[in-house]
Amino acid sequence: EFEQGISDAVGDRDIDYLVVYPLEPDHSSLISLMLDRYPEMKVVANAKTVPMLQGYHGVPAERIMVMGEGEKLDLGSCSLQFFMAPMVHWPETMVTWLEEEGTLFSGDAFGTFGSIDESVVDTEDTFGQYRDEMMRYYSNIVGKYGAPVQAALKKLEGLEIRRICSTHGPVWERNVADVVDLYDRMSKG
Repeated sequence: EFEQGISDAVGDRDIDYLVVYPLEPDHSSLISLMLDRYPEMKVVANAKTVPMLQGYHGVPAERIMVMGEGEKLDLGSCSLQFFMAPMVHWPETMVTWLEEEGTLFSGDAFGTFGSIDESVVDTEDTFGQYRDEMMRYYSNIVGKYGAPVQAALKKLEGLEIRRICSTHGPVWERNVADVVDLYDRMSKG
């Protein structure tokens, strides 16, 4: 299914970059498969991630592109900017900003428990449906890291976020302000 999804999205084109977020297995178990399938692909990560990439997946140093705080990766028609968000669940957590689309790829931040039955993109009712699951996710997964969450939110303050793509839960488009506000309030205790 995973390989078919990739093929459906990119066809026969090569993939140049694979941006990795936390290296816990639900985020990273297929890195080795991707490296084999796309031998020219670079893994985009931060310095804290490098030893884990090498240890868990045997990724050679020459295939890793290390990005630092605020650095950008030019993709031609757009660019990705990286912000470190350590301990917004894992020590190597970072988020990625795609300014041209107003999209924040947030890793575990702004995630929820629960499965998505229909469209992965939120509707007007989605925040109400997932609010309790977002609070439960935050309290069980991220909760003790309120100060790092506040630090991450401060880094994101100037961004005009129109879409949040968390690795757990819906893609937030209509409810961005509510989602960010809830995280801000929860991280303040």
